[in-house]
Amino acid sequence: MQVEVKLSPGGDLFEAEMEGKHAGQLEFTRHEGLIIYTHTEVEPEFEGNGVGGALVRTALDAARAEGVKVVPRCPFVKTWIERHPDYADLVKGS
Repeated sequence: MQVEVKLSPGGDLFEAEMEGKHAGQLEFTRHEGLIIYTHTEVEPEFEGNGVGGALVRTALDAARAEGVKVVPRCPFVKTWIERHPDYADLVKGS
């Protein structure tokens, strides 16, 4: 099963879909030139299918393309970055 991730029409969260269903989301805010990741949620029926990782990777790739630093307030995002050190340079203060 493939995870499809896109920015919401409102531009304040990334949404994931699998099999045409909402599978999860990663919420963020912007403040003083930073992107602050506040919450990641995966629907129970899609847990263990890489939805959370796809959300975080897409969000971080978008931040890198934009040239901004991030603040991972969401524990899932923070842990994901720790496990993928090639994204650590995006974290403010790194």
